Amino acid sequence: MSRSAKVHTVAEIASILGDDLLRVVGREDRKVVRPMPINSATSDAICFCSFSGELASDLLHRTKAGTIVVGADASLLENAERTYIVVRNPRRDFLRLVARVFAPAASHGVHASAVVSEQARIHPSAFIGARAVVGNCTIGANSVVHAGAVLYDQVTLGQRVIVHAGAVIGADGFGYERAEDGRMEKFLHLGGVIIEDDVEIGANACIDRGTLGDTIVRRGAKIDNLVHIAHNCDIGEDSVVIAQSLVGGSTVIGARAWIAPCACIRDGIRIGADATVGMGSVVTRQVDAGTTVMGAPARDAAAYRKMISALGNLSESS
Repeated sequence: MSRSAKVHTVAEIASILGDDLLRVVGREDRKVVRPMPINSATSDAICFCSFSGELASDLLHRTKAGTIVVGADASLLENAERTYIVVRNPRRDFLRLVARVFAPAASHGVHASAVVSEQARIHPSAFIGARAVVGNCTIGANSVVHAGAVLYDQVTLGQRVIVHAGAVIGADGFGYERAEDGRMEKFLHLGGVIIEDDVEIGANACIDRGTLGDTIVRRGAKIDNLVHIAHNCDIGEDSVVIAQSLVGGSTVIGARAWIAPCACIRDGIRIGADATVGMGSVVTRQVDAGTTVMGAPARDAAAYRKMISALGNLSESS
């Protein structure tokens, strides 16, 4: 055990869960030092199991963990060497425990190697990492800009925003018009980027500035690594855009929408609230709220599955 590791009891940890805690089975004075995966956990670790049935039984039988967060439907293998924290949602409640109990101390300030504009307004509790570049921007309380990220002028980060390494926010969008002689004339980008509270932006993601208005990523949205969001997009609250997805200019994504990996959304499309765009889909028309689309071009998921089934049957009969 590391000398710096803080020791907690199960009782201390379980008390954090409030109404989500159903019960504790086993010793509440058991010591917990660190969170670990269930397959490699040690006796002083806490882990979680969100499975049920035979898979859960197998994991619970094999793990060496001393403390396990489980759901109410888990078949507990009770013994003196183990304590169970029984909750409503094991994965969600485990991540909350980790964030509250085991998160490293937050950094703040500006790294000596960062390049920051004299006009930038940075909250004292924010952190700017090594070799990051920050233009004439506003960065809110407890936000983090990791190493090598670049924020152009006119970028606003709200509170508790995380920008991971290598992300570029506020570069010009791809806006051109072809002149009579065939040359491409650039559309000057005068807008900015507004990132609201509790947004996380993955490594090497790119979010372009608006042309005349702003590109907006709304509260709680999560942007994965290697995502491209073009100029003037509006990304809804608590929506998710996953790795290698491309979001065309002026696209509006509704609240809580789920954009799966490698999706491609053409410009000017509206994705409704709570909609799902399947992996690798190419979206060329509006997606209604609460619906799921798949394929290239994207279509209703039921219609897509029916088409794939028909193609499979055709292939087998040929």
